[in-house]
Parts: sequence; C-alpha cells; structure tokens
Amino acid sequence: MVDDVTNPQQVPAAIRTVRILECLAAEEDGLTSSGLLDMVGGSRSGLYALLGTLRSANYVVTIDGRHHPGPAIRSLTPAQPATVASLVDAFRSETAELSRPETLALTWPDGNGTVVVAEAPGNGQLRVSYPAGSSRGGDRADGKVIAAGTGQGDDHLNRVRRMGLGEFADAEVFEMASPVCRDGINPIAVVVAGLPVERSDGETITAVKDRLRQLAVRLSYRVGATVYQPYGWDVSRTVGPAVELTPEDLDQFLNGLWSAQLACVKSDGSPHVVPLWYEWDGARMWLAASPGASWRDHIAANDAVSVTLDEPWPPLRRAFIAGTARVVRPHEVPGGIRGLRRRLANRYLGKGAGDRPELVETDGWAAVKVDPARVHGRQGLGA
Repeated sequence: MVDDVTNPQQVPAAIRTVRILECLAAEEDGLTSSGLLDMVGGSRSGLYALLGTLRSANYVVTIDGRHHPGPAIRSLTPAQPATVASLVDAFRSETAELSRPETLALTWPDGNGTVVVAEAPGNGQLRVSYPAGSSRGGDRADGKVIAAGTGQGDDHLNRVRRMGLGEFADAEVFEMASPVCRDGINPIAVVVAGLPVERSDGETITAVKDRLRQLAVRLSYRVGATVYQPYGWDVSRTVGPAVELTPEDLDQFLNGLWSAQLACVKSDGSPHVVPLWYEWDGARMWLAASPGASWRDHIAANDAVSVTLDEPWPPLRRAFIAGTARVVRPHEVPGGIRGLRRRLANRYLGKGAGDRPELVETDGWAAVKVDPARVHGRQGLGA
C-alpha cells in the first residue's frame, strides 16, 4: 500500500489514485463505488472524477456497477512479456493446421489502439495481411473490443459487450474480433479475423465467427480462464427458453472444445460420472481410458452410458448422448491408441502437445468407443 505519511511533495490525488488501484487489485470480485469510497476515503465527487479518468485510460473497467482493474494495468506488470510470449506460442499452435480463407491475427492493447503480435495467413491468393508489429487504430474491430472493456456506453460498444464480438468493414476488408480474457471477463488481448470483402458472404462470415470465438475461448483457457463470459454477464440480457439445436448446430457444438461428462453404472447400481477429453467423428465418440481407470471396468460389466457436454455461458448450449460404450482393439480406432492420445493432446492442449512422451504413452491405456443410440442438443434455459 502507498505510504500515508504527510509530505509536502506528495500529491493527494495521486495517493488516492494509487489506493484505488491497490484496492481493486486486491478484490477478485471488484468493488462498488460505495465500497471503494469506504476504503479510500475522500469525497464521492472526487472518487468519481478519478474513476472516470482511470476508465478513459483503460486502467479501470466497470461491469454491472463493480469496478475492476483494466487491461492497461496488465501492460505495466513484469509478467506482460511472458504473457505475450505464451499467447503468441498458443496462437501459433492453435492456428498452424487450420485450413481457412480468413487471415487471423493476435493483437495487444497499445495506447488508444492495438499492435499486431502474431499473424496466421489465410489460404487464398486474395487475403488480408496483418504484419507483426503493425499498429492499428481504435476504430478497427479489435480496438472496439478493447474499448468495450472500458465501460464506455455508446450503442456500438454496448453491442460489442453483448455479442463478445467487434466488427469493422471498409471498401476492401471485413473484420471480426473476439477478446482473449485471462479471468474470463476482462480482455487482455484480441484475436482478429479478416476477409477480403469479395469473400465475405453471409455463410462464410457465420463460419468465421464460430471459429474465431472458439479460438478466443481456447486461448483464454490456456492463460488461466475457467469460464468465458467477456465483459461479465449482462443482467438485462434475456437468455430465452430452451430450444432444440438443429442437426448442423449440434454437430458443430460436438466438435467444440468441451469436457465430456461420461456417466456409467457401478456394480452396486450407483452412478459413476467422470470428465474426459473426447473426439467426435460425426457419428461416434472416442475416449482414452488410463491404466486403472475404474470407469473402464464399469462399462465392461454394463455397457450402457450417457454423455453430456455443456456450455457454461450464454447461449447455454448442451448436448446429450445415450448409447453403449466398449473398449476396442487398437486397430479399430484410427491411428491406434497412440494416434488417439496424440490427437486428444493436440486438440485440448494445442499443436505439439501430442509430441510429449507422457501424453502419448500406450502402456495400460485403452481406446473406448461410444456408439450413440440417441443424440440431441438444446440451448437456453431449462433441461
């Protein structure tokens, strides 16, 4: 904490500003204005003036009436270079094998705009370019994503907060951007997707948005997020009643990066549930059972299983699979048990993880196939 010793060279407003930042850094859930006033003292009008100044410079963000440290704070910490480096490595591993028309970029807040720290070019002859090190203005898609984290209230930024997505278009380029959030709420970086206007038809844009959001979620998880709800939940937003997912939406959801909750039956008739990595091939689910995994014995005795996958943020999608599971011989799974383990490691931890020996061991491991009798999905409130 800043020293409170009276000193003619100290500036009271500066001391109070430092105290505000110290208090916010110490409170994981943020602070209301009243709570902050109780902690730092002084006048309410003075506090609001300081908070407004800090928000305008991205040092404080306000979400649902609670103040939090803003993305500019993180740019001052010694951990920033390591964070940038780890994000760049994760970004490159996540995009290395994607075949797509859009060019992807990872950008970092820089003043009133952003700077490109990594690029993954698209596969077309006509494509957007994001040279590493290039500066970008705050009016671009990623600049809007960062600005939305400041709590500013114009209609466009409110839409960015609701959608978790920024957009930008001119005569040549259509851009989309999604935030990377270390805590699942506050943006620390942005992933950008750019398409030449000539290639930005509605179907392509929808597919790019889905890939972009998945990439932002994966990168957020890799830097520590346990949930992903950019800017926090807007209590005024309606989730809507439960509706069935279309076959296309269900297949897309099943190919997302979720943990599968496998439920099977123990010998005494009680349920056993275990979270697992999985691979979905469009018709069945593949799992890897570690040596001594009790659920492997349970399905050998009773092959009836159910699997659930759920999205813990709106639109609250989930999928349900009911069917049978069995251990299969290595030649029955594409690539054998080693190939399955490698694919699972790369899928959940990023490209290159499947080259680590401890993640592809086969001694005692088994491949398990889940054959669905019924698959359905829903989104919204309700079961």
